[in-house]
Amino acid sequence: MFKFAVIIIGVCYAIFSKNHQHVYIMMDVSLLLIMLMNRHNINVVHLCAALLAVYLGEMLVFEYFIDTTSDTLSAMWVNAIIFSVHLLVDVLLFFLVVFRAPVTRCLLAARDQPYDHIFIYNAEFALSSLFVVFMAVDLLALVENFIRHLDELGFSGESARFFSGWNWLYHQYENIKFVLLGMTFLLIWMMTYPIGQDEYQKAPLN
Repeated sequence: MFKFAVIIIGVCYAIFSKNHQHVYIMMDVSLLLIMLMNRHNINVVHLCAALLAVYLGEMLVFEYFIDTTSDTLSAMWVNAIIFSVHLLVDVLLFFLVVFRAPVTRCLLAARDQPYDHIFIYNAEFALSSLFVVFMAVDLLALVENFIRHLDELGFSGESARFFSGWNWLYHQYENIKFVLLGMTFLLIWMMTYPIGQDEYQKAPLN
């Protein structure tokens, strides 16, 4: 019960705090704790290690390499860089989760170790589905960013002025991403429950 309360508090904090650094630190600490709690389960360890590496990398990239207040680039290009990096990170996360089990099997096979216990978790499948939503949001935000600035891309006239007001996703982007991060935090901690560690079973075809 205590752990469930901590998870709910973490999800709510991720959604309402609006603090990227705190949320990423919370995610990284959670991944480390889950790895420690399941250190004898190679499925969990490999999945958490992959997620941890990407989240740490993303945090460092935005902290030290992405300039969000450039004096030489327009707002359109700054936003394009931010959305593109988020998209690339989410694509990477998606493929890491999708191919985690096959990669783990290959690593064990290369060491002549059994790998019949390697499979995709329910929580793992849910994470891959969630990262598809992440990618869709990033891609739509990137497209909207270019549509909103058609004048900077060489277009002029009534169409450029009409599309300049397309900013709904731009204004809601952080809110949507924090909700998705909260759901990610929930799914990560689901791996500490039996239902999250059950093998994902495809629905039978009719």
